[in-house]
Amino acid sequence: MNNGKVDWLGSFVAVITPFDVNGDIDERAFRDNIAFLLEAGVNGVVVSGCTGESWALTPDERVRLFALAVDTVAGKVPVIAGTGGIVTSAVIELSRRAKEVGAAGIMVLPPYYAMPGRREVIAHYAAISDAVRHPILLYNIPKRTGINLTPEYLEDIVAIDWVVAIKESSNDFIQVEATIQSVGDRISVFTGHSAERGVPAVVMGAKGFVSSMESQVMGREAVAMYAQVKAGDIEGARSTQLRTLVLDEAMRKIGTFPANLKAAMNLLGRRAGVPRRPLLAVEGPDLERVRTVLDRLQLLTQAR
Repeated sequence: MNNGKVDWLGSFVAVITPFDVNGDIDERAFRDNIAFLLEAGVNGVVVSGCTGESWALTPDERVRLFALAVDTVAGKVPVIAGTGGIVTSAVIELSRRAKEVGAAGIMVLPPYYAMPGRREVIAHYAAISDAVRHPILLYNIPKRTGINLTPEYLEDIVAIDWVVAIKESSNDFIQVEATIQSVGDRISVFTGHSAERGVPAVVMGAKGFVSSMESQVMGREAVAMYAQVKAGDIEGARSTQLRTLVLDEAMRKIGTFPANLKAAMNLLGRRAGVPRRPLLAVEGPDLERVRTVLDRLQLLTQAR
């Protein structure tokens, strides 16, 4: 359990991994995006999650990104390294390497595809905790893993020594609230899908949120949503949330995530590159649809 091991809170961002047309990581663009987010006021950075196309990265590439992020933030905010995978020993090895390069913690989703049972999932997290001894951010994203870390499921997992927080990315806001109520006194609860529910989650007691689309497209405006709530500016936070919701709903209908996010960033003049195959870059009429969404929110005008 947390027990004071970390003090993570606020607006965290799951960052993209920029690839060039040859499929190579664009390290300069990766650093520049993190620098942009730091300037926007982020409280933490998550590397090699779903947004970062972790599934497309080799272990060495992931460690390289962890090191680049740690170097870029220069101690200003924590870097959480996405080290999730299927095989427990491989997750342990990658997590140890993340710790060695200075990541403040690791983000670990349940083992996907193998269809493990509850006992096996709990044993997976316990083995990682015992071997690595580094703060673990659980990642509940049942749409991608087939495993839902419900409040009942979490009762055994939060007792594991180095489990300190959870990113709750199920599609059920009632579950977010229930998770805060049931385990929020033992671990820090962050919400995913913050473009839809960042404000209400913080109002209900979440320690913050891990965003992706809105913060890397809207910058400071979206990042500030957490601070608006904590300052009591509920009307301002509500206004921002409504704008992030417009962005999110429109972009979900265009291309595939995070190819659509990268397309938006490119149009705003921030080099995001392209996704790795099998995902394809947003092009032609779909790219014009992205431009229309940005224009509707007056983001293109602000970027000039």
